Amino acid sequence: MVYLVDPAEPGHYPTCPFKWATGGLDCPGCGSMRGLHQALHGHLGAAADYNLFFVIAAPLLLLGWFVAVGRLLGLPIRTPRMPVAIYRALPVLVVAYWIVRNTPGPVGDWLHS
Repeated sequence: MVYLVDPAEPGHYPTCPFKWATGGLDCPGCGSMRGLHQALHGHLGAAADYNLFFVIAAPLLLLGWFVAVGRLLGLPIRTPRMPVAIYRALPVLVVAYWIVRNTPGPVGDWLHS
């Protein structure tokens, strides 16, 4: 559905609850559906303009999905072990992205969805 119906057009999808509750602040996921729509149509620059974090994370999430499905099907899939520091850094990166995209200034304006 996201491929066919553009989330940038109002009235098709619900508003982000965080954006609604705060009167316009972006959560880390704000712009992901619009970014997914653009990425599915081959417009990675436009997708990054909506949510840069999504564009960076999407290939890793897709790879994780393929690994999970492969393991459910019983395929012998080996994956490298991730250092514990990466698992600890990920929430910090998400919160930092969340804060920076809502701050005024050139970087915040660029990351705002």
